Amino acid sequence: MNDTDLDRMLKRIPGADAFACPPSFESEVMARVRVDDGRARRWRWLLRWLLVTAAISAVLTASAVGWSLARQDTTHTTPPAMNLFREGEAR
Repeated sequence: MNDTDLDRMLKRIPGADAFACPPSFESEVMARVRVDDGRARRWRWLLRWLLVTAAISAVLTASAVGWSLARQDTTHTTPPAMNLFREGEAR
């Protein structure tokens, strides 16, 4: 419920005091608050799951990219040529 809805509901009751509300009005307001609370809980649940799935997706994507790059890297598959041993062969 936003401010516009609340103002509209308050203006519908002619001569209502700030402290004295008819019982039907109070039950209507409380019903609207319960509906809005349920809607807010559903939105929070949806956003929480979106954030969790985005985080899991980011970790899985980073892992897959890192694994594929590490698999293609041939830096450590062959030992480096050591000049010390090459100089020994040339003599």
